[in-house]
Amino acid sequence: MNPNLTQQTCTYKDLLLRKLSYAVTSSVCSQLVILQIYVFLWNFNVFHPKNWLLSTIHILTSFSTWIFILPFLIIVFAQSVICAKDYVVKSSYCSTRFQKFVATFSVHNLILLALHILVGGTIIWLFLSVSGGQYQKLTKICHGQAYCLNNGSLFLILSGLWTGCYFFIKVYIAERNLTFPVIYQRKFLQFKSQLEPLIRHAVVTSFLPSLYFCCLFYVYGETLQNGFRDLFGLLEQEDGTSVLIFLHLWFFSALYYFNMNLMRFYFNLFLTEPVQFPLVKDNAGSLTLQESITNSDWPIVQNLACLDLHLLAQWSPMRRQVFFSISNPGGHPYNWNTLVVSVLNLFKEYTELLNKTIDLPEKNAKPIIQAPIIQSPDRFRNLRNMTLIERDEDICDYVHVTKTSPVEFSLPQGLISYLTIKISNLWNILKVVTGINFLFGELPQANIRKCLANGNLIIWASQGITELLCASLEEDNYGIVQKDLPVILSSLVNLKQSLDKLNKVPALTRKMVGYDDFNYRMKGAVTSSIKRSLFNVCKKFENYLNDIPLSKEVSQYLQIHIMCKS
Repeated sequence: MNPNLTQQTCTYKDLLLRKLSYAVTSSVCSQLVILQIYVFLWNFNVFHPKNWLLSTIHILTSFSTWIFILPFLIIVFAQSVICAKDYVVKSSYCSTRFQKFVATFSVHNLILLALHILVGGTIIWLFLSVSGGQYQKLTKICHGQAYCLNNGSLFLILSGLWTGCYFFIKVYIAERNLTFPVIYQRKFLQFKSQLEPLIRHAVVTSFLPSLYFCCLFYVYGETLQNGFRDLFGLLEQEDGTSVLIFLHLWFFSALYYFNMNLMRFYFNLFLTEPVQFPLVKDNAGSLTLQESITNSDWPIVQNLACLDLHLLAQWSPMRRQVFFSISNPGGHPYNWNTLVVSVLNLFKEYTELLNKTIDLPEKNAKPIIQAPIIQSPDRFRNLRNMTLIERDEDICDYVHVTKTSPVEFSLPQGLISYLTIKISNLWNILKVVTGINFLFGELPQANIRKCLANGNLIIWASQGITELLCASLEEDNYGIVQKDLPVILSSLVNLKQSLDKLNKVPALTRKMVGYDDFNYRMKGAVTSSIKRSLFNVCKKFENYLNDIPLSKEVSQYLQIHIMCKS
């Protein structure tokens, strides 16, 4: 745990704005550092180091350079701010292909797509403009005083637009998630450890989009060049294009990938930094750990709260004592009670979502057909029918009354069931033929991924609450925790039983998805965490397990599935 980590007393808005401001500022400043390194290496002159240094300083401090830099930084800043929403706002999971299609072409995504394309073009325009060389400008003087189109500059700028579009569609939409480190390190150590992998990943992954652009430009490049020349009244370039331009293309594509991945790294670095939440609510109305655990409206805050509970239970004896103390006035364990309610509500919601996900395929089962009930008269021949009326005058009166009632026509129950089945079969055929089921049918992986996406919450919350239970045996002087031990164990057992049912889901088997699938890995992580939490509690309270008032089913499950495998 970070020893310099201090307790934060603020609102959710203050917490998120502070973290996002650090990420956005770091992303913008990194662009200036990368530009300085590029200019420094571009003007490399080992024989005249003084001129090399002076020319680099002159380029970076000139007014014309900052005229190019400022628009680029504004675009990068806008892109970072809009991207920040995807990391803090609750994401919506699309269960059908139609919902995915609508979500993909939302206004938010269209704005981000335009910004990604714009950044891809402006970053190449900026680097070419400040470094000089034959690709510095889009036009150049030729045929005396006439202007010709610089095909190399147009080729590189168009490649930047293509790379931005390709990155957004291929990478950004599919990987808008945060990854919490297993062991938290200082920011500089994280940056140092990730810098080389980011560069290597950018060089490798940028090769394919560069190759695709070369193929597209070979087919449509002449048309684009002719259209651009006709639009601005330019002449055709006399000399050909150098082969080195393809190395420029690959370099700028790798540079774009590095910048985008670096921006995402900053969001992951600052947003996943652990925060110590207050355990007692103050008069200023600051957020508390207990309230933040169930705050599903802000997923990043909920994750940080569960992570803080896990770290608190392991490494903070003084903070643990806050839960093992009795509040005054009143003499009630208010802090512990609010924590238990929050954690149990989290377990309950996750268990209900699991059961709903597991029971979903049962909706496709064939409906049970209820045949009409026909009683044989011979079977009940000797039984007296108490509904019969013996007197003739009563029968006449009864018939007289029914004459005024309207005659209702009803189909036999068997015919109704037959027509229902036929209509249902016809509708299923129409859905398959017309593609309705393909567009609006539920995807088998959608609900499972929605359920397992919050697996980190359950891992940290289960380990945190059970670590507190284990520590209470020596640190809880008032016996506050022991009263809630049965309900916590029962909730964890119910959750473990629901997780065991996921092994029967075909979409989560190793043969279907492999080790690298997110759903498969998260299922294994959550299941192992719950099992480990139950085992730790049972091992710690082994001598007192029979004295805990548990139901027969829970006790048997703990004895068979937890203690017997120790």
